[in-house]
Amino acid sequence: MTTEIIAQVTPQEVRIPLDRLGPWQDAELELVREKSVLVIRPRKLKPLQERELAIQALREDGLLVEMKQTPIYPPIAPGERAELSRKLSAGRPLSELVIEERKAGW
Repeated sequence: MTTEIIAQVTPQEVRIPLDRLGPWQDAELELVREKSVLVIRPRKLKPLQERELAIQALREDGLLVEMKQTPIYPPIAPGERAELSRKLSAGRPLSELVIEERKAGW
C-alpha cells in the first residue's frame, strides 16, 4: 500500500506533513539517499532495543515472569569439596576411558 504525499520544496528544505506518515509519525526516522531518490524510513532498532521490546511484550502477555535466583542446591562446604575432589581424581582420566569405549565399539 502506498500513500501519495505532497511535499513542499523550498530552496532551504523539503517539508512533508507528519500526519501523512500514518503509523510512522511517532517513530524515529532516517533519511537515506539511494541513487536518484531520497528514502525516508523508520530507523532500525539496535539489537538490544529489539530484545527489550520483545521482553516487554512477553511480560505484558503474561508469558514471561521473573524467577528468584536462589541456588537449587546448598553450597558445598570446603571440606566436602576437597573430599569429592580427592575421590573424583582417583583412577584414569575420563578421556582415556572414552577412547577405550569407542575402540570397543560402543
